[in-house]
Amino acid sequence: MTRLAFGGFELDPHTGELRKGEDCVRIQDQPLKLLLCLLERPGQIVGREELQKRVWSGDIHVGFEDGLNAAAWRLRQVLGDSAEAPLFIETIPRKGYRFVGKVVPLPGKPPPPSGSFPMPVFRPLSGPGMDAVTPTRDRRLWRPWKLWFGVALGLGLLGAGVMLWGVMRTPTTTLVVTPLANVTGDPAVDYFASALSRQVTQDLVNAPNLDIQSAEARPSVDRPLPKAALTLTWTLDRGTQGYRIHVNLRDAQGRSRGDRTFPVSPEELHQVHRTIADYLAQQATGEAARAAVAPRMDAKAEVRLAGWAGRTGGGS
Repeated sequence: MTRLAFGGFELDPHTGELRKGEDCVRIQDQPLKLLLCLLERPGQIVGREELQKRVWSGDIHVGFEDGLNAAAWRLRQVLGDSAEAPLFIETIPRKGYRFVGKVVPLPGKPPPPSGSFPMPVFRPLSGPGMDAVTPTRDRRLWRPWKLWFGVALGLGLLGAGVMLWGVMRTPTTTLVVTPLANVTGDPAVDYFASALSRQVTQDLVNAPNLDIQSAEARPSVDRPLPKAALTLTWTLDRGTQGYRIHVNLRDAQGRSRGDRTFPVSPEELHQVHRTIADYLAQQATGEAARAAVAPRMDAKAEVRLAGWAGRTGGGS
């Protein structure tokens, strides 16, 4: 096969080298074999049984279905694709996969050379008209008081903005994420559990008002958790229709702040991370907002109670 181009990528089927522009993209063996199978017949469905024979060289093992799902997951991660709006890899439920992007063969094209490109040279404009627009000392009067007035005004506005932001900003919640535990008993699901854990963590990092920390990476002795911190523990198990992902949020006192089970079919494995991340962000930030508002609500309630007691004579 000749070199193939699709969506900004170039693939050399002989060497397995995948490039995007001048960068070489790392891709593992099984996702690469899956990509080659799909690129051979773009626009056509490649069945799961055929993929089993070619990607796994005909070896039949218990975790084949999970392994194929994991290989498709990894391939989408490499290509920046998604199952919900596929640019390259489309899932055909219970049948297989199809490559939906445009594939262009590049016969005889050598691989792009490595190395840096020369930096562009900046040349300022020059010409007879440049002197006419250059301000002269005679036409610009130096007024120091205007400079100091502008500096003072800017500092005043900056200070007011900082104070207003401190009053109105939503408090940040620390969320410690533990690794997703695979309790299926099938080692073939380990990679998918790890990939799902990373994807949900990445989604939570982009959520506002959340400070995401990894339970594996943080030194628990040197950096104690804040009192309002939450800890996520979650498990991946098999269900009647596919899988079950159970998530549990607890605060520093061990109280539950969110407990939910997500049943997931095999066709929804590649999109469930958004649903889980949205639920966790809502639970975590909702608790923080309620904790911040509760003291103000209590104070207002005391004022109303004191006023009511004065009117009714209850304070005497």
